[in-house]
Amino acid sequence: MRIRFQSLLFLPFLFLVISCGSTKEFSPAQLDSTLTIDGNLSDWSTSQTLFDDREQANYYSAYDDDFLYLFVDVRSALKDASIRRSGLIVYLSDDESTRKSIGVSFPPGTFNMLREFPGAFDSFTREGDWLNKPENQELMENLNEELFERVMIVQRSGGEGDASYGFVDVSQLEVDGMEIAINTDSRTIGLEMKIPRDGSSIYGFSGNSVWLGFAIEPPDFRIQEDSEYSAASSQRDRYGNRQQPRQRTRPNIARSLGEMERWHIVEFDD
Repeated sequence: MRIRFQSLLFLPFLFLVISCGSTKEFSPAQLDSTLTIDGNLSDWSTSQTLFDDREQANYYSAYDDDFLYLFVDVRSALKDASIRRSGLIVYLSDDESTRKSIGVSFPPGTFNMLREFPGAFDSFTREGDWLNKPENQELMENLNEELFERVMIVQRSGGEGDASYGFVDVSQLEVDGMEIAINTDSRTIGLEMKIPRDGSSIYGFSGNSVWLGFAIEPPDFRIQEDSEYSAASSQRDRYGNRQQPRQRTRPNIARSLGEMERWHIVEFDD
């Protein structure tokens, strides 16, 4: 799927509501055979492993003595576009209070990949016409070509506050026994993960009750239109003070970009 970056920010999405909802507990299906991590559902028993059935994506889970297996089967083109822009972050933690300490996103999302160019990223999040410039369109197209080459790691100290972002090769996760894959030939993204349960993965969880989160977290946009600034700069409040220019607020933009956060508690039966 090829994305037109000129119109990415303000597509009239149908799913503008942030997904939160209550936390759902479930016990994943126990495996009696090994799964091949290749981004395909072909060797999954989908009827037994499905734990969250939604219009835009289905979520599957299974486990054995050593690993937790996850599969996110994206079914909506709009959801797929959101993930290609802002990534799909998977959080795992033994502790509710630190459940957002470590997240892994594959793909990272082109918006997040732009973070490696700090000057461009800052302008991108503040200037409404940034994507109209040919050189910026070319940069985003180049990042789109590299979308599935690396994994993004999201970290928050103590599970709270501002996140830091890093990018690593898939092979670096495999050192600790974790595997992650996407079938890039599919029309929409299918994300498959295999995570060690013994605490050796980047997540570090090892208990029999684990917090599992899925999130799409668009960048923090603060876009101000020139026309808005000109109008506001000449306006004063009832006390004669100059009013501050209006900005397109983050919540409105984030909702239009498919922002979501959904949590589950995985209960292992062994």
